[in-house]
Amino acid sequence: MHTATRSGAAPKTPAPAILSGACSRLVVPALCLAVCLAAVPAGAVTRQVPAQYATIHAAVQAAAAGDTVSIAAGTYFDCTHPTEGAGTTPACVILKSGVTIRGAGTGATVIDAQGIGRGVFGDGVANCRLENLQVRGAYAQIYGAGILLRNVPASVAVTDVRVTACQDGGVVCINNANPTLTRLEIDNNLAKQGGGLAIEEGSSPLVMDCSILQNTAPSGAGIFIRTECSPVIDGCTISANVINASFGNGGGIAVQSATPTITDCVITDNVTLGYGGGVAFVQEAGGLIEDCLIEGNDAAGTYSLGGGIAVSQSDPVIRRVTIVGNTCSGFFAEGGGIDVSFTPSPVIENCTIAGNATSANGFGGGISLQWGAAPTIERSIIAFATAGEGLYCLSATPVVACTDIWGNAGGNALCGVDGGGNFSADPLFCGTAGREYNLATGSPCAAGAQAGAPCGGQLIGANPSGCGASPAPLPAVVALAAGNTPNPFNPLTTIWFELHEAGPVTVRIHDLRGAHVLTRTWDRAQAGRTEFVWQGLDDEGRALPSGIYLYRVETDGTFVSRRMSLIR
Repeated sequence: MHTATRSGAAPKTPAPAILSGACSRLVVPALCLAVCLAAVPAGAVTRQVPAQYATIHAAVQAAAAGDTVSIAAGTYFDCTHPTEGAGTTPACVILKSGVTIRGAGTGATVIDAQGIGRGVFGDGVANCRLENLQVRGAYAQIYGAGILLRNVPASVAVTDVRVTACQDGGVVCINNANPTLTRLEIDNNLAKQGGGLAIEEGSSPLVMDCSILQNTAPSGAGIFIRTECSPVIDGCTISANVINASFGNGGGIAVQSATPTITDCVITDNVTLGYGGGVAFVQEAGGLIEDCLIEGNDAAGTYSLGGGIAVSQSDPVIRRVTIVGNTCSGFFAEGGGIDVSFTPSPVIENCTIAGNATSANGFGGGISLQWGAAPTIERSIIAFATAGEGLYCLSATPVVACTDIWGNAGGNALCGVDGGGNFSADPLFCGTAGREYNLATGSPCAAGAQAGAPCGGQLIGANPSGCGASPAPLPAVVALAAGNTPNPFNPLTTIWFELHEAGPVTVRIHDLRGAHVLTRTWDRAQAGRTEFVWQGLDDEGRALPSGIYLYRVETDGTFVSRRMSLIR
């Protein structure tokens, strides 16, 4: 009979101030310890594989809620467990509510499905974790992914996991699957759709700080998002993914009849044979893509559209996105930076669209607009297209305002409706390595340069003024020192910041749509480290839902912003 080792409680530590709605209080160490212990069910144990259990499955089956299955370094081949009754597709690991499955690292603990089933399967479970391991070699004819999740809440967390060399998708979230996926490396997978990550049928996971690399599929080679899904994809790198079927869409990301929020992502070197080398929004898709870099992607198919982004019958908001160096290499491929066709159409604001190229036979090196498209384009830079016009309209009526169109090989003519404030002048990009698209001193696009109506002195383009290897020194916040731990968190997290010297500090918390959640102020915070505990409540003391929240630490005119994820 195996004897499982009992988990120890964390040692007592001094408790920081707890922020609860508009007021704060000190929590004594004993209460802090009680809160920590309450999160761990009495009798929780750690079950060792293979020291106590020969297989991961056996350890999980023996585990109770609160237990941890700890898997030693090694490769595990046990893909024999039916996932939906006798004779159904097997999996190596079947998740269980309340149980944490933890490996020894992505290069140390390997779950190898050997092409005979799914790697990890979770259906209808909650409050469980999978972390610190690798899944590879999964395959089945129907949803044979490395990790398949169905009907799960945000309390199902997959963290620090590599998923590689799977033949029917890396990770699939389907049928109202809303897990939290953090720091995954999803690479070199193949699928019928969604080579790296497929999000389908009402699923809205949180996807944070993931790398989705070198995957292949007929649609959505990197990420495929379909049918009433509203995921948040934040801080991810989506690179070198390739569409392998003619007229397939979304080399990096394909969005179909869904409304994702895509923020702070790097989307580079992806290839499509249909729409959208970087990102494709099709079939009445919407949502938001903001503060992203879309660079070096290619629309390589005959009649492909949108080297960087393609939008067809969809109305996403495209905000503060740097879209540079994308190409349309296919025959009659068009829209080097962005292609928009039909209505509804997107809002494009504060974007830098530079150095893109259409094909030799195509149009619109910067932006191509066709077939009734009517987007709004505001406060953007369309510059230096190496082939094709900056802005091209074919039976399209965009409203263009406060936009600089300059230096494009095929010309800088404005088309559509002139909303005022447009001009053609060198934007004066910095041109220094790593900061090419920031604005140099004297740029006509800098904040304050276009002071009159209708631009009102607002920044034009995605990037601010300031050249050089680093921003100007920030005197009060040490090296942008702020953070929070744990992250993701439930039910509370500690937010901290560090100052050079004592001074006033304000911390503001918002949701991803910019709605104010909570403000905390210090008239005079002490030099060094200050921290407080946030319990996921707003200014009125109301509990907030699961999601990504942004917090901004401000002092003496300087600030630092960070993001955190609340899991209920």
